Amino acid sequence: MTERAQSVVFDYVRPGGRCTAFEATLVHADPEIVIVSHAAHPSKPLDHAGRLVIEDGYDVVWFLFQGQPYDIGRFYRPDGSWTGYYVDILEPVRWDETGALTIDPLVDLALDLWIAPDGSYQVLDADEYAGFVERGDLSPAQASHARSTLQSLVASLEEGTFPPSRVRDFRRGWA
Repeated sequence: MTERAQSVVFDYVRPGGRCTAFEATLVHADPEIVIVSHAAHPSKPLDHAGRLVIEDGYDVVWFLFQGQPYDIGRFYRPDGSWTGYYVDILEPVRWDETGALTIDPLVDLALDLWIAPDGSYQVLDADEYAGFVERGDLSPAQASHARSTLQSLVASLEEGTFPPSRVRDFRRGWA
């Protein structure tokens, strides 16, 4: 009998309150990290340095760290080649001691970061973030948290300490 992969469903809340139920396959869970995977369906493709790095149908493996204000996705083309990391700036990620099936809604704070395999990066959605702040869809505390988290992540990236080793060392097929 073949073991069936466990599905995890949690909510993803965008500024302004738009909520989407997110379903993925559980890859690994422990008290500190939840790893899930799914096929990507972005609202638009993303290119970095003239190369397509995210498109509909690419595979993504997401890393959620207990208490951290971000998630990290490793993106792969259909041929299996790795294109880089996508980092969502969030309110701190939480789940209770019973594990991955109890992930609190992920609250997106609009700022994102793309990190290429060579370490180059670009800040994404700054204009969208500014609009959310202007309309009041992000509170002053959320806006400040998003900016300071982004600054901290960029500083850690430039120091060579971000992404965390569990993300950098991940290999597909690992559990």
